[in-house]
Amino acid sequence: MESQDAIIRHSILDYLLRHPGAKDTREGVINWWIAKPCPDERVAIGVLDALVARGWILKRETSSQPIYSVNHAQLNEIREFLIRDKQAT
Repeated sequence: MESQDAIIRHSILDYLLRHPGAKDTREGVINWWIAKPCPDERVAIGVLDALVARGWILKRETSSQPIYSVNHAQLNEIREFLIRDKQAT
Protein backbone atom coordinates (compact mmCIF):
# COMPACT_ATOMS: atom_id res chain seq x y z
CA MET A 1 0.00 0.00 0.00
CA GLU A 2 1.31 3.44 -0.95
CA SER A 3 1.99 6.04 1.72
CA GLN A 4 0.04 9.29 1.80
CA ASP A 5 3.21 11.09 0.69
CA ALA A 6 3.51 8.86 -2.37
CA ILE A 7 -0.18 9.21 -3.27
CA ILE A 8 -0.06 13.00 -3.01
CA ARG A 9 3.28 13.22 -4.87
CA HIS A 10 1.93 11.12 -7.74
CA SER A 11 -1.27 13.14 -7.87
CA ILE A 12 0.58 16.47 -8.07
CA LEU A 13 3.14 15.29 -10.62
CA ASP A 14 0.55 13.53 -12.78
CA TYR A 15 -1.58 16.68 -12.79
CA LEU A 16 1.41 18.77 -13.87
CA LEU A 17 2.28 16.39 -16.70
CA ARG A 18 -1.29 16.66 -17.97
CA HIS A 19 -1.44 20.44 -17.37
CA PRO A 20 2.13 21.79 -17.73
CA GLY A 21 0.86 25.37 -17.90
CA ALA A 22 -0.85 25.16 -14.51
CA LYS A 23 0.00 27.81 -11.92
CA ASP A 24 -1.70 28.05 -8.56
CA THR A 25 -1.51 28.98 -4.89
CA ARG A 26 -1.01 26.38 -2.15
CA GLU A 27 -4.78 26.27 -1.66
CA GLY A 28 -5.27 25.76 -5.40
CA VAL A 29 -2.73 22.93 -5.42
CA ILE A 30 -4.60 21.19 -2.60
CA ASN A 31 -8.00 21.75 -4.24
CA TRP A 32 -7.12 21.08 -7.90
CA TRP A 33 -3.81 19.25 -8.31
CA ILE A 34 -4.42 16.54 -5.73
CA ALA A 35 -6.95 13.80 -6.35
CA LYS A 36 -9.99 14.16 -4.16
CA PRO A 37 -10.26 13.89 -1.30
CA CYS A 38 -6.89 15.21 -0.15
CA PRO A 39 -5.89 12.75 2.59
CA ASP A 40 -4.11 15.28 4.80
CA GLU A 41 -3.42 18.94 4.00
CA ARG A 42 -0.34 19.06 6.26
CA VAL A 43 1.17 16.11 4.43
CA ALA A 44 0.26 17.75 1.09
CA ILE A 45 2.09 20.94 2.08
CA GLY A 46 5.14 18.90 3.09
CA VAL A 47 5.11 17.04 -0.23
CA LEU A 48 4.74 20.32 -2.14
CA ASP A 49 7.70 21.80 -0.24
CA ALA A 50 9.76 18.67 -0.97
CA LEU A 51 8.98 18.91 -4.69
CA VAL A 52 10.06 22.57 -4.64
CA ALA A 53 13.29 21.59 -2.85
CA ARG A 54 13.90 18.90 -5.48
CA GLY A 55 13.52 21.50 -8.23
CA TRP A 56 10.55 19.88 -9.94
CA ILE A 57 8.13 22.61 -8.87
CA LEU A 58 8.89 26.31 -8.93
CA LYS A 59 7.66 28.59 -6.17
CA ARG A 60 7.33 32.26 -7.09
CA GLU A 61 6.78 34.68 -4.25
CA THR A 62 4.14 37.35 -4.86
CA SER A 63 2.88 40.18 -2.70
CA SER A 64 -0.02 38.07 -1.42
CA GLN A 65 0.98 34.39 -1.55
CA PRO A 66 3.36 32.07 -3.41
CA ILE A 67 2.44 30.70 -6.82
CA TYR A 68 3.51 27.17 -7.77
CA SER A 69 4.18 25.78 -11.25
CA VAL A 70 6.11 22.95 -12.85
CA ASN A 71 9.75 23.44 -13.73
CA HIS A 72 9.52 22.79 -17.48
CA ALA A 73 13.21 21.88 -17.62
CA GLN A 74 12.40 18.89 -15.36
CA LEU A 75 9.38 17.47 -17.21
CA ASN A 76 11.28 14.51 -18.69
CA GLU A 77 12.79 13.65 -15.30
CA ILE A 78 9.34 13.86 -13.68
CA ARG A 79 7.86 11.63 -16.38
CA GLU A 80 10.65 9.06 -15.95
CA PHE A 81 10.24 9.13 -12.17
CA LEU A 82 6.51 8.40 -12.42
CA ILE A 83 7.09 5.54 -14.86
CA ARG A 84 9.80 3.94 -12.68
CA ASP A 85 7.82 4.44 -9.49
CA LYS A 86 4.67 2.95 -11.02
CA GLN A 87 6.61 -0.11 -12.19
CA ALA A 88 8.03 -0.58 -8.68
CA THR A 89 4.57 -0.79 -7.10
